[in-house]
Amino acid sequence: MQHIDTLLREYGLYHKKSDIILALKSSIKIEKTKVNEFIPIGSSKLGGLPDLPDEMEFPKYDKGYLTFVGQFNLKEIKPYDKDNLLPSNGILYLFYDVAEQPWGFEEDEGCFKVLYFDGDLTTLKRKEYPEITNDYYPLNAYKVNFKNISTISENPANLTFENEDDEERFWNFRQELMQQEDEEGNTSPAHYMLGEPFNVQNDVFEELYDQEKEPLLLFQIDSDEEDLGVMWGDCGLLYFCIKKEELAMKQFDQVRFTLQCF
Repeated sequence: MQHIDTLLREYGLYHKKSDIILALKSSIKIEKTKVNEFIPIGSSKLGGLPDLPDEMEFPKYDKGYLTFVGQFNLKEIKPYDKDNLLPSNGILYLFYDVAEQPWGFEEDEGCFKVLYFDGDLTTLKRKEYPEITNDYYPLNAYKVNFKNISTISENPANLTFENEDDEERFWNFRQELMQQEDEEGNTSPAHYMLGEPFNVQNDVFEELYDQEKEPLLLFQIDSDEEDLGVMWGDCGLLYFCIKKEELAMKQFDQVRFTLQCF
């Protein structure tokens, strides 16, 4: 909360503190950790090769295989799940056509895949890509850690502004809250789970769902050219969303996806 207080004072929004606090959502930041040693089988990570059971294969799209984006051990994540939305165990896997980077339109069906495994983790094996083609695009491997952060909608229903200056300060506050900078002033990629998407075009939830639905942000994966070696369009982001009741039923085949960029 101290960080929020500091930002509110910095951007002249302290008089809106109570409304902004009410509008904050709990998110789980995915922080990369560069390791030189072997990443343990079944650990959460971005990039590299997936740890899959024998019955799971690399998903295909069009004429080739999707790129492995990351895997997330839910037992490692659960302590940060403040709203108790995620399963307690199992691994989620993300795959996407990194080479072509489809937008997620209706005609792009199959361009991504979210897989879920909740069996015996000792049966997992690190799997190589089935074939090397011109579209072969592995991402650099990073082990990841997690921490709690707060996110906020760009248009909170309970928040009104008396003038354009306040509104502009709120946008700047939100920018720094959700795309944090390190001590050297470099923007940290906004990789996180749950909470509010960092929209760069349209409202992600409205783009993917009817208003009467209750969607959740399952994953948001930012451009990360320096470390992962990839940029989504023009400095864009990948969004993987799911309805609350689908998440409760572990229906990860119902995840919806879109790519937005500047």
